[in-house]
Amino acid sequence: MHIEVPAEIAHRANQLTQRADSLRTQADALPELLGRTYRRRAAELDLEAWALEVRAGAHIPIAA
Repeated sequence: MHIEVPAEIAHRANQLTQRADSLRTQADALPELLGRTYRRRAAELDLEAWALEVRAGAHIPIAA
């Protein structure tokens, strides 16, 4: 069974993922401690995007 995620949820999840990607790219050019903080925030944004989609009914596998 395939469940469509509402467009506004998909859009918000995409925005969060893009921001996470941007933070990871920026992290490479920053001092170690600040870069680590950027990567941690990127992981939080990815998790938030995943949770939005799951709450909307998407069947998204969890990577090991």
